[in-house]
Amino acid sequence: MAVYANVHLWMADAQTQAEQNAWAKQLNEMKALNPDVVIPGHMKASTQLDAANIDFSIQYLKDFAHAKQSSDSSKLLINKMTNSYPEAVLPMALSIGAKVHKGEMKW
Repeated sequence: MAVYANVHLWMADAQTQAEQNAWAKQLNEMKALNPDVVIPGHMKASTQLDAANIDFSIQYLKDFAHAKQSSDSSKLLINKMTNSYPEAVLPMALSIGAKVHKGEMKW
């Protein structure tokens, strides 16, 4: 699922920078099409089905990378992302992704 909306992205499957870059590239290609309707693969109920969902996903990838770089543990990474995305649902995705990215869990 490339596009999410107010849901923590499933980062456990995008562990390398190359995988994250490919994901961002795909999102930017979608955005370049200037779609009127964007239906996320995972979304919070009552989400507007528009291109803002692509922007959400692009920004989340950037914010996760920055938070990961500046965090020495999954706990700190989770805290930073929760503060940045207080309305996002599926905290399990954030928890697993943070643990995988900080080397605390194998995936």
